[in-house]
Amino acid sequence: MNFFSLLNKKDVNVIILLDNKGREEMYSFITKYRDFIFLTIGTLLVLISLFLLSYDKIVLLKSNIFDEIEMQINKENSYDQNELLQGIDEDLIINNLSINDVNEDATSNIVSKNNIKREYIGYLEINKINLKNGLVSKNSFYNNVDYNIQTIKESDYPDVSMGNLILAAHSGTSSISYFKNLYRLELGDEAKIYYKDYVYTYKIVNIYNTPKNGHVAIKRDTSKNCLTLITCTKGSDTEQTVYILEMISSFKEGD
Repeated sequence: MNFFSLLNKKDVNVIILLDNKGREEMYSFITKYRDFIFLTIGTLLVLISLFLLSYDKIVLLKSNIFDEIEMQINKENSYDQNELLQGIDEDLIINNLSINDVNEDATSNIVSKNNIKREYIGYLEINKINLKNGLVSKNSFYNNVDYNIQTIKESDYPDVSMGNLILAAHSGTSSISYFKNLYRLELGDEAKIYYKDYVYTYKIVNIYNTPKNGHVAIKRDTSKNCLTLITCTKGSDTEQTVYILEMISSFKEGD
């Protein structure tokens, strides 16, 4: 039994009449306000279209602004990097440098020249690793990593303005492994050079590794007085480590 079965014929006619009347009123309303309704819908569609177009433009404008900002930042960073690189001595290449990890057995093959006097012209001192050893002149027979800390021929002595004193030595466990503890040094650690009655103090500003191929590129600020230390990289048979130090003070001994 449904709803209509409960109604008599008169009631049904009334409902149908009311339904028809409602549709007529709706149709009349739509007809009367048709232009307004179409105008409203059209206006909404135009506004939505304008919003979408504006949104795309806003996104594009925002993207362009950020791109310009990023380009400007990169440009400024590029200028800063170029300024930093102006003082880097990347062209100085030390050739034919052979340093290794040397143990005690290996030193038996080194020829001793007891009749040649070993004269030191200065000293290297690094308190952190308890190192203090003499330096011979570049022309000395003992200026070789197999006998002493070697002063590389491309070096400048500490009293040369904006010069670079470059020292190399073996690491390892032998008596000639003068730089065996260099791996313990860190940025900010200090070293001293005693030369011609003056004490020159340096601070480590850079540490980097290079392939062990007989050539070493020295990267340092050429506007500064520097000390460069080179030895084998601990735990590696294929690399060597370069320590760049910059002079922070100098004074005459006794002052």
